[in-house]
Amino acid sequence: METENCETFGTTSLDTTSVGIVGHYKFENGSSQFAFMKVENERGVSLDHSLSFSTENFVQTLAFCNSLILMSGFSGDKSCYHVLNPFTKHNVMIPQTSIQGGVVRVGLAYDGDQFFDVVLVEAGSSNSNGLKLHVFSSETGQWRCHYPINLAAAPSLPEHEFQELGTPPLYANGAIHWEIDGYLLVYQVQGSQCALYELPNYFEGWSWQSTLPYRRCLCESGGKVYYCYSDFDGFHIWNLLNEQDHLEFFNYYDYKRFPWKLVHSVMHEVLMPKNQNFFGSFFDWEPYKVAPIAYIEEAQIIYLQLPGTVVAYNFDTGTMESICNYSYPGLNFSCCSFFSSTTTLPHNAQRDNTDGELELNLPIAEMEKLTL
Repeated sequence: METENCETFGTTSLDTTSVGIVGHYKFENGSSQFAFMKVENERGVSLDHSLSFSTENFVQTLAFCNSLILMSGFSGDKSCYHVLNPFTKHNVMIPQTSIQGGVVRVGLAYDGDQFFDVVLVEAGSSNSNGLKLHVFSSETGQWRCHYPINLAAAPSLPEHEFQELGTPPLYANGAIHWEIDGYLLVYQVQGSQCALYELPNYFEGWSWQSTLPYRRCLCESGGKVYYCYSDFDGFHIWNLLNEQDHLEFFNYYDYKRFPWKLVHSVMHEVLMPKNQNFFGSFFDWEPYKVAPIAYIEEAQIIYLQLPGTVVAYNFDTGTMESICNYSYPGLNFSCCSFFSSTTTLPHNAQRDNTDGELELNLPIAEMEKLTL
């Protein structure tokens, strides 16, 4: 594979008080829109038309990683993976590999240099811990297999899940992070090492069916990894500690079992009465209608998807403001998915600012069409 398939990108330093959000709006006919937005505390939200695009064929967003997008789609009647550079609109279709069991997780690793890796987690391996990783390198254009022998045991790998209700993977600090059956699986790409941690909301009898009422996300802010989720009580943010941090805070806990620190917890009964214009009636509310998207540590803001809108909640002030509206048919507010993006805009990128307005509306009428 030629190295031009994964080009280096000119980047600027990240603004730690702003966030990039990508909306993937799925139409009933299978086409999609991808809208790249930058949200800044004082300037509101801006739409980058140079990055935004639409597709006429079915694609599913799997991961965002340092300016690249991993998607699934079809080539003819066969399923395939695509890695897209939104700056150049250059698309790499990943060759198929032999999978005996089912693919239960997919991840993308990219540090901003020439090459990327796509990682598949296979269920049903005959290996002792039942876990097998398939790693595609754009440098070699080849797949390799890896058994994480350092894991004593693997979580139960679900055979069927609703993709729209899953937790997108996170690539941070050289590792891909996946939520699997109440655990966090962390794969260090360079060292091919795996670690498995119990999640803060783990409970006995965890299954993908039992998590349907909840929405979760993994996000990175200030070099730290956070796990955000909603439940019947409210929404919560936990920080994944490294071993040194864990010794400072919880030296009487087993780091390998529970390396977490609670950062924020906001109860629905406190939040909703102050923001009835977003939530409506408390009695009609369900926890699955609150989906965390991103957390910005320095700004103390969490971004949440609610039915028909994306909002920013400020922990310091306790206030909430609308960022983006989207239309949806009936109860299908999962037709639009939002992802935190670390895409950094080059100096010459053209952005359409909303001139102080705080809202954008999806879908957008005119957008560049891209064939995948």
